[in-house]
Amino acid sequence: MQLVDQYFDRTGLVWKNVISVCTDGAPAMLGSRSGFVQLARKENPDIESVHCFIHREALASRTLPQAMKSNLVTNIKIVNYIKASALNTRLFSALCHESDAAFTTLLFHTEETVAACLKRRSEFTTTVTWNMVSHT
Repeated sequence: MQLVDQYFDRTGLVWKNVISVCTDGAPAMLGSRSGFVQLARKENPDIESVHCFIHREALASRTLPQAMKSNLVTNIKIVNYIKASALNTRLFSALCHESDAAFTTLLFHTEETVAACLKRRSEFTTTVTWNMVSHT
């Protein structure tokens, strides 16, 4: 807690302005006496604790139906392939710009919800299909 207090002092932050703390659910964060959330609540009793959305999505993805999980794994492979090199990223961006796509960049798969990831894959597939048809 000393490091956090030092950071707050150095940057001019004030505990009374903190409204929530996002954690990964680990005991070190949520412990009833010495967890970070409890120590933060000593500074500001009104602080709310929120479980990180990325961790919740990771937990939820473990219980997906097989077809949906397979689709998600494919999406992750596609995103990782595109993000693996600067050239792939630039080519993807150029394709999106050329086809007036709503999105021109990809976020790493951990930054998107499962639903958004599946929706964007659908939009991307439509864009690529449209480009293939219009250029033949």
